[in-house]
Amino acid sequence: MTFSYTFFFGLILLFPGLCAWVALRAVERSDLLTPRPDKPNSTATLFVVVLGTVVGHLAGASAFALQSLWCAATHLCQTVAFDPNVYRIVFAAGHNPGAVSDLAIVSWLFDLAAVGLMSGLTVAALARTAWVRTRWDAMDFGWLSGPVGRVAKGDAVIVAYVVTRTGHDGLSIAYEGIVQQLALDDEQVITMLVLSQVDRFLVRLTDSGVERIDQPGAPIAQMQFHLSEIANVALEVFEDPGAES
Repeated sequence: MTFSYTFFFGLILLFPGLCAWVALRAVERSDLLTPRPDKPNSTATLFVVVLGTVVGHLAGASAFALQSLWCAATHLCQTVAFDPNVYRIVFAAGHNPGAVSDLAIVSWLFDLAAVGLMSGLTVAALARTAWVRTRWDAMDFGWLSGPVGRVAKGDAVIVAYVVTRTGHDGLSIAYEGIVQQLALDDEQVITMLVLSQVDRFLVRLTDSGVERIDQPGAPIAQMQFHLSEIANVALEVFEDPGAES
């Protein structure tokens, strides 16, 4: 495969946007909910990458503009043999950029890396704010955004009642426990569920309704359920009376 300098140059320019996307995904991850992979051709992912790229390069170009004004006003800057403004080099492609020394290459790459780092840190800080987090969770997690937000605040727990596909003679095995972790697919269907302090019981469907038959035994410390094992699942949010309001 022929090496493409255009492709490499495009990745460098998109680096701040990719940093913004990575920062958002890192902040999005929680102990309770495993973020689902991005959809192919996701407009939300494209929006984050493009916005991070534009904002990051805008901040970088503004920093060079302020540096130029400060140098002109104070005359305290030291002259170097190359143009330190990497954006002037980019937009002057095809023209003589001056001396392209080893120090110039290091300086330009360092500038772009710094812009990407600042873009990622900025997005990570914004993603932790209540205004952004509430709206992003509502879009990404849908019907689970409310319970997830309450659990994240530490004032509630989610209890799950899982009816499995394992059964015999009209009885199905079911489990009840505190939700430790869960994952969703693109349709916001629970694909994986991890429970702690799990109690087992049996479920029978009768003419008068659903009958629950409790089974003796110590609680199971931890159990994991896959979508293929789950016939039905119900979630219930319990507030912690000892939590600060």
